[in-house]
Amino acid sequence: MDDNQISYVLTVFAQYPRCFTLEELEDFAGTDSNNETLRHAFLGDSRFLQLEERDSNQKHFISKRSLFHWFCRFSVRLAQAKQGSLRKDQLANSMSSLRIDGRWDTPPIEAIRVGQHFGFVGAGGKPDRYVFPVAHILSFVGFPTSVASTIVENFPTKGSGHPLFGELARQLIEDGFSEFGDRIRYIVQAREGLLTGTRMTLEQAGSRLHITRERARQLERRFWDTLQTRPGGRSLSRLFSVALLCKVISSQGRLIVHQDSYEACLLGFLAKCAGIPRAVFPHTDLLVLGISPKAATLPKSTDSIHEDIDRGSIAARLGLRQRLCLTKSDLETLAEAVAQFRRGRLNKGQKAYLALRVIGKPAHYSEVTEVYNTLFPSESTAEHSLHTVLSREQYGVVWIGVRGTFALREWGFERPSERLFDAVTNIVQEKYEETSQPVPFAVIVAEMGKRRRFINQASLTIAAHCNPNLARVGKDSFVPKGSAEEGPAETPAEELDRILREFEKKAIKDQ
Repeated sequence: MDDNQISYVLTVFAQYPRCFTLEELEDFAGTDSNNETLRHAFLGDSRFLQLEERDSNQKHFISKRSLFHWFCRFSVRLAQAKQGSLRKDQLANSMSSLRIDGRWDTPPIEAIRVGQHFGFVGAGGKPDRYVFPVAHILSFVGFPTSVASTIVENFPTKGSGHPLFGELARQLIEDGFSEFGDRIRYIVQAREGLLTGTRMTLEQAGSRLHITRERARQLERRFWDTLQTRPGGRSLSRLFSVALLCKVISSQGRLIVHQDSYEACLLGFLAKCAGIPRAVFPHTDLLVLGISPKAATLPKSTDSIHEDIDRGSIAARLGLRQRLCLTKSDLETLAEAVAQFRRGRLNKGQKAYLALRVIGKPAHYSEVTEVYNTLFPSESTAEHSLHTVLSREQYGVVWIGVRGTFALREWGFERPSERLFDAVTNIVQEKYEETSQPVPFAVIVAEMGKRRRFINQASLTIAAHCNPNLARVGKDSFVPKGSAEEGPAETPAEELDRILREFEKKAIKDQ
């Protein structure tokens, strides 16, 4: 088999609409072919893609052109069914139509990558879910089949693929405007921001052409009337629809752009020509294609401050909306913009809560202040000011009975119902009445652990040894003041010095 014959065989299979195996390729070439030479030429041909399969020694191949055509046809079917997302198993079942026999349990990852490369498919906001940006945009077009056919005809035979569709979109836009005179073309492009990325007023655009504002309005109206009602308008609308789809493909399925960019002006214009809804999400600067202004609303606030400003939580809630067909990347972009807006509206108490939540455990107000200033560097605060805010115990913040130390109720903490000295007194009183024996300090520690989740050992030691309602018996046991077991007491100063020395020795030993 010579080079011409090999080229012929590969050309035939480059147009084959389904998957095939090496054995099928060799059978088609004939028994007299040099299988080794054919295989080498085939495996080095960039037009083909190998689809790996789990638990199978058989390898399937497909031409990238055929896979692109399949995604186009599949997008049309999804558009006609108004279906913008599928579960992973549903997509695998649909893609199994590419095989003559057998089926896939999960979509072949290599094929998905090709689909992602051209914006046909992307990971959705929910696990095991795929979204289809091209199909979503096609669902608003009145002639999806003809639009998709135009895209199929322009599948690139060389190069990486999707950037070429950006050039095709530019050419289609020029072709569309070529149907109008210079003045109409200039007025519309100026008004839509296609010249500089900034939309001109009718007066500004008219002054450039030395015409009145009213005349500029008439010329602009003629353009939109032609698209909507006059002969030839349908073909122009289809032309701009194809241009919009090419832009979506060239951006790999991205449906979100910053509203102040030239790209937003261009996509907004094409969407308007094609009758496709678009909206700027409230309190963000993001233009989203394929959603109406009425449906472009922020997720409702919850009882959790953290969830309301957490990008992942916001993205998850946005991903549940059926009308919002965005890839995971787009959802995260939108969610971050919403989170930034909400973070800017937080008051000092809410920010203090978030700083404490970042620490994740009870903390002294000085540590909370340090984290607060890291999270909100443009609104840094002093320690004494934040201590005042924390002491209000708002948004689930609680003082836990240790000087200057705070925690969150959601961690299971509560503000102590009694002072530490009183708590120790009550423990000793209860245990002494129960056993008629001096109460060891270890018992006090254990009982205090039942009353408070967080205990400062030094404070508890002082609360026991320097408690005016208790008397120390022996080395480390206590009885209520006035009990029979009460012995001679040390002076308060001597007692405090001894306690602090013992505590200091223990601290050094533990280091």
